[in-house]
Amino acid sequence: MFNRIKQLTEMVGPIGQEHAVLDFMQAEWAALGAVTRRSKTGNVLGRIAKPGAQKLLIAAHADELCYLVRSISHDGFLFLANGQSWGRSTDLRNAFTIGSRVKVLGRNDIIPGVIGSAVGHLASIALHDLHELTWNDFWVDTGLSRAELQARGVTPGTRIIWDAETVQWGDKVVGKALDDRVPLAVMSEMLRRVPPDQFAWDVTLACTVQEEIGTVGAAALAAHALASGEQFDAAIILEIGMAGDIPTVGDLSMPLQLGYGPGLIHKDSLIHYDYALTKALEDCAAAHHIPIQHAVFGSFGSDGRAFTQADIPSAMMVFPARYTHSPFEMGHLRDIALMVDWLAAFCCGG
Repeated sequence: MFNRIKQLTEMVGPIGQEHAVLDFMQAEWAALGAVTRRSKTGNVLGRIAKPGAQKLLIAAHADELCYLVRSISHDGFLFLANGQSWGRSTDLRNAFTIGSRVKVLGRNDIIPGVIGSAVGHLASIALHDLHELTWNDFWVDTGLSRAELQARGVTPGTRIIWDAETVQWGDKVVGKALDDRVPLAVMSEMLRRVPPDQFAWDVTLACTVQEEIGTVGAAALAAHALASGEQFDAAIILEIGMAGDIPTVGDLSMPLQLGYGPGLIHKDSLIHYDYALTKALEDCAAAHHIPIQHAVFGSFGSDGRAFTQADIPSAMMVFPARYTHSPFEMGHLRDIALMVDWLAAFCCGG
């Protein structure tokens, strides 16, 4: 699956500008036999109908983290706003982003840049030691003037994403946007593997938008389901998961590890997942001898909140990953392959 993961994760698809990913997923699911449609907010849906069966929604999101241009200085430096919520300062632990290569998504073309800050020799003579990190302590340098940037369609509001190649290191995959493009690859592989007549559910796949800013696409999908009477009986959210198997963290804080199987999440910071559906997924894994891990998440939310609030019982399965919300997210290919096995087994009736 690495080649498909690489293809998806290297696509451009920031919050609110996910069209390349959405177009790709709609074409792929249609080619695999699903009946597809696009909602007004952009969600892509692919359905494998089974008349009389219960309706299962399987969802993963298209959007990746981004910055937005807040302002352009007279000499062409781009000052940033976070793609999520933000204030005057940011956590010092977010200093890892300084030095990252980025893509500035101008209206007319994509411009390479780097997140810069005063570093090295100049920092030692010009700056005091940082005790906080503000949004004025770093910027994007493209080497272009403000006039050149404006001519290429860069304004406040222009999205900026990390420019990171997805690579395979042994049995690991490393890159940007594994959150949540890996689960999209899992959904397609499941659809490729399971013949339509073997589904035990009436299955709808959903590629949702704007999850990272607050499950916006999922909320729109849930609202439409309620208004139209096309209610789902259950929903499974496929997500990246937080692995604690790195120095300074450990299993006391987060027991998920790379290479020990996908994870079943019992709660996150927004909801407790449906007990009966979660238990059904656990029983399915056991019946098919698929090793899984269990966890609860704190600083984490998913589309499951929107579905649960619309009275759709929801559960979440994840692939564990190190360094989430960074341009160097790391997952294990075995965990991802087992996630496909698990999802396929459940869709075929457990």
